[in-house]
This record gives sequence, C-alpha cells and structure tokens, in this order.
Amino acid sequence: MIEKYEYMTRIVSHYESLSDAEKKIADFIIEKKTAILKMTTQEIADNTDTSAATVVRFCRTLGFKGYTELKFYIERELLSPSSEVIEIDRHDSVKVLKQKVFQFHKQVIDETLNILDDEALERAIKAIIKANRIDIYGEGGSGTSAQAAHNLLMQIGVPCNYYHDPILEITAAAQLHHGDVALAIVHSGRSKNTLDSLQEAKKQGATTICITGYTNSPVTKIADIVLHTSARTSEILSDLPAARISELCVLAVVQVAIVSNDYKKHTGQIQKGKEILKQKRY
Repeated sequence: MIEKYEYMTRIVSHYESLSDAEKKIADFIIEKKTAILKMTTQEIADNTDTSAATVVRFCRTLGFKGYTELKFYIERELLSPSSEVIEIDRHDSVKVLKQKVFQFHKQVIDETLNILDDEALERAIKAIIKANRIDIYGEGGSGTSAQAAHNLLMQIGVPCNYYHDPILEITAAAQLHHGDVALAIVHSGRSKNTLDSLQEAKKQGATTICITGYTNSPVTKIADIVLHTSARTSEILSDLPAARISELCVLAVVQVAIVSNDYKKHTGQIQKGKEILKQKRY
C-alpha cells in the first residue's frame, strides 16, 4: 500500500538508479509538485525536455500504475498536515526546534513502517533463526547500527559476529557456508567494503540480507532479502539520526520476532544477561 506521503520517499530512494531523463522529471516534480497537479504527461515532458513515455515509465519505476496515480498521492500529501516538509528557521526557539526535529523523525518511522515489506521481513527472521552462524557488516554511520544489531542478538542469546575491520570482515565472509547468514546494514547501498563482504558471503552460499534506504542501489542486487527503510532527508537536518532510527526500528522488530518464536528460551537469556551485568554496575 502506498501511503499519502510515500511518493517523495520513493523518489529519493530510487533517485540514484534513475536515468538522466528520469532524474530531470524527479527534480521537476520535487520542485513543482503543486503545479504538476494541473499538468498532463506531455506538459511535464515539455518542461523537462523528455517524452510523455518517459514520464509514464518514471511513474511505474516508483511503483505507481501511471501518472494519474502519482498525482493522486501528491494531492493527498498536500492536503495532509502530517506530511508537511519540516523547515528550520534560524529564529526558531529551542521549543519549536524540538517539535520540528521530533516531527521529522516521526515521519521517518512512519515511512519505514509503510515501505518495510512483511514477506521480506518474515524471510529474514526465519533465516536468522535457522542460521548456523550470523555475520553482521556495516561501516561509518551504518556501522553503529551493525554494532547495535550485534548487541540486540547477543542480548537474547543469539551468537553472532560483528567485525570493525574490513579486512577481517571479508576474511570471515569467505569462511561462511550454506545455512549461514550475512546481514549487511548499508543506508546508501553503495559502501564498497560492506558490499564486497556481502558478495563474498553470497559466493560461499550464505543467505544474504541487507537493510538499506535506497531502492535499486548496488546492495539490493547482491542481497537475497532486502529490507527497505526510509530515505527521507532534509536540507537542514542531518540524515544520520534519521537513517539510524529507521534501521534500529527494523532491528527491534527482528529481535522481538525471534524472542516470540521461542519465548522461554530467549527471555531466559535476557534475564541471565541482566544478572551478569549487575556485576559491572555500582
């Protein structure tokens, strides 16, 4: 189901994989979203030096049936306060800034909820539950989420590995086998070290899973299972917190689903972990 403001998320997440002509259309729609509601496909084509066929193809690339459906969702967004673009003014008080930042990240969570595919999520959870070994990859900003994934799984008694060094990471990937899982967290979908490790894991027969914000990015061509998160950005607000929040929400669902699969076993591990950690606290 395409929610009322998801069309912008889809443009952003597909953007890098669009053709030059389609990028012109995307840029025009982002800039002139109010005006295009009264335009035909040919008028958009004339304004972007493309063709009406390219406009229709662009709409279908985003997952819409055609231009009419795209306009329908743009119109819904314009009528919906919850989908308004969050703009920061240098004169905003701290109270106002707090409200705007929290609203922006609520939108990120809502978009991730809408675009996260239930079937792909179930496949990922089942693969992790059945895995003989689990390796987790991620670097830079996504590396913090990869480390969080490691902590979340260890917390419930699911052994896994997270490597900080890309050389160790790809060396470990080369030792995976059929029945193992390699989980890559790569928001951009383009981080070479992470992709190289995931490709090696796939070569060895492991099930490959990625959490990414960008549709049709290079990592989606490698991963057996793709879990999409929001790619919502802002000209002022950093997308680093937004990316991490959406990734952590996905990981939280995975953790809870694993616990639900064998509640007694995993809650026992959680309690055991809490008892052990008491030794490390004053």
